[in-house]
Amino acid sequence: MTSTKIILIVLSIPFVAFALPITINLDSLPGPQSNSMGDLAWDGRCVWVSTGNGIARTCDGGRTWSNYLEGKGFSAMIAAYGRILAAAAYDTTDDIPVGDGLYWTFSDSVSWHHLTPWQMTYIPSLSYYGLLSYDLAVGVFGDDTVIYSANFYGGLSRSSDWGATWVNIVFEWGDSGAVKDTIIPEIKDSIRQFVIRTGSSNAYRFFAVTIDTSTSPPTVYAASALGIYSFQGDSFKRFLRYDGLTSNWCVALAVQYLSEGSVVWAGLRAVNSAVGDRNAICYTTDGITWDTLAMDFMCWNFAFSGDTAYFACDSGLFRSVAFGEPEKIEVYDPESSWPFPLSSMVSVLVVRGTLWVASEFGLARSTDGGETFKVFLYRPEVAPGQKTYAFPSPFSPYIHSRMFFVFDNPVDGNVKLEIFDFALDVVYSCTKYRDAGRRAVIVWDGRDMDGEFPANGIYHYRITLPDGEQLWGKFALIK
Repeated sequence: MTSTKIILIVLSIPFVAFALPITINLDSLPGPQSNSMGDLAWDGRCVWVSTGNGIARTCDGGRTWSNYLEGKGFSAMIAAYGRILAAAAYDTTDDIPVGDGLYWTFSDSVSWHHLTPWQMTYIPSLSYYGLLSYDLAVGVFGDDTVIYSANFYGGLSRSSDWGATWVNIVFEWGDSGAVKDTIIPEIKDSIRQFVIRTGSSNAYRFFAVTIDTSTSPPTVYAASALGIYSFQGDSFKRFLRYDGLTSNWCVALAVQYLSEGSVVWAGLRAVNSAVGDRNAICYTTDGITWDTLAMDFMCWNFAFSGDTAYFACDSGLFRSVAFGEPEKIEVYDPESSWPFPLSSMVSVLVVRGTLWVASEFGLARSTDGGETFKVFLYRPEVAPGQKTYAFPSPFSPYIHSRMFFVFDNPVDGNVKLEIFDFALDVVYSCTKYRDAGRRAVIVWDGRDMDGEFPANGIYHYRITLPDGEQLWGKFALIK
């Protein structure tokens, strides 16, 4: 999933567009056309990334990029069976997340098609959530290729005709029982009636879905606010806190395939400390019993390479070898001297020995198992008449680890950055050598000359170029 965070009741899911306060020129982009990243996917040839401003694809390890569906944000994306499926979403002026249907294309011949959103029509205050898909999975069951969609306010849906029609899955009340399809009619109160039938305020909130293809038939796992459901065929089992999970709220699922069998990983979120809820990484090797790998990790996505598991978490990117204690991986680009602006990671992918990781602000790639990275940050052209800009703005040193000052440098030489408070007193100053070029960058860690974070407010900055020209700009700082 994929940037700031959309807030849904008490759950935060990483996905939202981040807008730079400048005019954006989308010509000749060196990477994705947004820093707000979401899901990563591999189609067998190319890497795809969903963003807050369209979908990007690279087929050469990040050297060149193609960008599609400009202006749209996405809450879920998957590559499967020669297709790319992506669930569109956006924020309203009231910060309410709205689903905008499913887009799909064949991966080898890109031409996007838009499907209507899950057969669900407008319902005031309800349909906005019901149209929002947070995860997608595709699997082959007998003669059918089935898409599953985990919808925040619309339950778990599936389609056997590549999204032309959908049904909602109803789990008979209890911890085990029968799985039934319920067709959601296109009437105004369809979601409301589905919610009433489920019998619980949390039973219709689904956040993730994955398919274990090592079993016959394949086993579907679905994560909800009321436990993890697993089902084969027409019968299901539900796992709750007392079944080895650390919370009833599960927000991430993935399957790791090992020579000795499969492992299903789950990201658990603490929502009720009074009953002992804990954030955690949990797993099952038999589909029956659950164990905890590590407590106090809030993770959104998993990826695997042999017996190594990678976790994209609120507190960073982590790696566990053979169920060992998770080790944090620092995402830092030694060539550009850029770290990620945010420590919070939202997705991770491993393909052919290359590790990709996406945050709510940027994308990175490592070809040596996470020892070194190339960081991709979207730097639009400096707008005509503006000459420089700083991002992110507003900047929070407690949320963003770095701020970036962008400008066009006419000649090689030393560039001086000075930051002033409202009274135009200098709070920070540095001089850096920069080669001539467009969209040059100086990075600031948010601390003043005394090593402290400045007070909240509007700050001005001055960049003095090697030829003596002075560029002025401003930004907001909010701790």
